Amino acid sequence: MEAPGPLDSSKGDFPTELWGDRVFTGEVKTKTVFPALVLQLLHAQPDSGYGLMQRIATLGGIFPVNPNTIYPLLRRLEDRGFIRGEADASTKRGTTLYRITDAGEERLERIKHNFRPYLTNLIAALQRLRGDLYGETS
Repeated sequence: MEAPGPLDSSKGDFPTELWGDRVFTGEVKTKTVFPALVLQLLHAQPDSGYGLMQRIATLGGIFPVNPNTIYPLLRRLEDRGFIRGEADASTKRGTTLYRITDAGEERLERIKHNFRPYLTNLIAALQRLRGDLYGETS
């Protein structure tokens, strides 16, 4: 069976750009998913803004990120005390290395607890949609 092609936006279908560019955008991305993702990545290992963008890019393109999204978020998280940025002495370019703080760890745990039911429902809904669209059961 051949994979469906892009939808025709001239017929009023969804836009033909990458679906990942539309899935987690707007307030859902900037207020919930994206901060949780960044805190989780920094929980796993400290990183620079650029390093975080590279790591996020490996997640299959469903979280489009660029400097205009990552750096303002890092500033907000730092202003709230959830992360701490320090100059990385191992680089000549003055790269900032971000680490999650104790307050950030606590915030991440609260997010994980509150986000789990939403994420479970989202996964179930997407699995049902995939089954309806493609006849797949898992």
